[in-house]
Amino acid sequence: MPDMEFDYVIVGAGTAGSVLAARLSEDGRKSVLLLEAGGADRDILIHVPLGFGRINQKRYFDWGYDTQPEEFLDGRVVPLPRGRVMGGTSSINGMVYVRGNPADFDRWADNGATGWSYEEVLPYFKRLETWEGEPSQARGMTGPVHVRENAYRDPLNAAFSEALPRHGLPRNRDYNDGEQIGHAPFQQSLRRGRRASASVSYLRPARGRKNLRIETGALAERIVFEGRRATAVLYRTRGGEARRATARGEILLCGGAYNSPQLLMLSGIGPAEQLKRHGIAPLVDAPSVGANLQDHVVVLLEYERLDPGPFAKGSRWDRAIASSLLAYLAGVGPATNVPSSGLGFARIDPAAEVPDIQFLFRPVSRLARPWFPLIAAKGPNRFGCSIILLHPESRGRVELAGADGRTPVRIFQNFLQAEKDRRVLREAIRLGREIIGDAAFSAFRGEEVLPGGEARSDDELDAYLRKFSSTAHHPVGTCRMGGDKASVVDPSLKVRGVEGLRVVDASVMPDLISGNTNAPTFMVAEKAADMIREDAKRG
Repeated sequence: MPDMEFDYVIVGAGTAGSVLAARLSEDGRKSVLLLEAGGADRDILIHVPLGFGRINQKRYFDWGYDTQPEEFLDGRVVPLPRGRVMGGTSSINGMVYVRGNPADFDRWADNGATGWSYEEVLPYFKRLETWEGEPSQARGMTGPVHVRENAYRDPLNAAFSEALPRHGLPRNRDYNDGEQIGHAPFQQSLRRGRRASASVSYLRPARGRKNLRIETGALAERIVFEGRRATAVLYRTRGGEARRATARGEILLCGGAYNSPQLLMLSGIGPAEQLKRHGIAPLVDAPSVGANLQDHVVVLLEYERLDPGPFAKGSRWDRAIASSLLAYLAGVGPATNVPSSGLGFARIDPAAEVPDIQFLFRPVSRLARPWFPLIAAKGPNRFGCSIILLHPESRGRVELAGADGRTPVRIFQNFLQAEKDRRVLREAIRLGREIIGDAAFSAFRGEEVLPGGEARSDDELDAYLRKFSSTAHHPVGTCRMGGDKASVVDPSLKVRGVEGLRVVDASVMPDLISGNTNAPTFMVAEKAADMIREDAKRG
């Protein structure tokens, strides 16, 4: 079994892993090995913003995860796409850039995640970004990740801008500047018209460093311990060769909310009884590993669209290919924007301290697709919004399905288990109907398709929620950070009960932030890099 030695071994080249590999290797003093189970991020669909829809439909560059049958969704199995490619999910997501609400991070700190208050994480948000909008004290201007407002053009955009202030969502100059309530074009991680993934933003500039080695097609199978100290990672290449990578300093898990708890459990850190069932000798009995799974639930409100709209014309196969090539080669044209009429943040529950609903206003149907006369039919011409529950009370879990790292974990989301989650979504649907019922949409609005005009009562809307709710692709919490002994990692992200091992990804978030989770994951990794370097200086 070949053995290599590095100062740091990083498992997972997603958002967090890419940041860590770039930051920990940048001074040239420490050697870094970055392991990624997927392949290179060369496909044009990754880099052209409009390509993300095709990626999701076909589940390219994906781990292939699904939930177990969901008890509160009529037993449905919900697809859970997560990126298996350089850049991880930042290479396949919708590029929506939301930091969250300042109160989210203060809540983390108040509940035991010392050092993670908004005041303490703001410098890392600023460090990671180059904001291409109006400068402010809260925004970064020189970071690796370029961020700009979506510039998709559609007559519906003006209708949303006219209607939303009449329904409690005023125009918000910058929802990442501290105040979220209101609406604005969504901010997206793009540079020169192409996706600004973690791989592009952090790894591409670092690839030439002699002290950074990147291996793709490398599936981590287990962490090796000497006593209680993590010393090596066992992994298998795409060709099946077993390898061992030893870490003189630390091993850093960056697999995300599903894969990081899996690797901990395969290595003997997790709920003891569960590990024993799979023949794994427990090293640390840690019941919280894999527990506390949270994800944003999304449901649709959709109407027939009366006018033709610009998307169908531009999505004819020949035009779509031409605009994609233009975006890829020159960074201009319609394919550089995801079709959107903006984001809205609302407080449905008057007692909520932060927004509890996020609207993603959509001028096209979720079923929109490329077409060509006599060969492929057009998708339906619709518009509406995705309604996202930001702070669900429901909690799920991740469990092992076997002792082999190639066996996918079992994921129980428990979506809509809590009555409050259903109540907030019902009221959000009603608010969405009020918004689209506004006179501003009279020239665009046809019949309601989803949920359908007949679904009015609580019971009818609950039936719709059970049938159509899905994931917004923001899983967190399965390696929870905290100050209590039951937390998986402490506030410095060190795994409790062992040495030389940290988890750095969205799994450490104690609970969900008010928005998409990719920007906070960048932040977590930036802050972690500083903590790791400080510890190394102290020896």
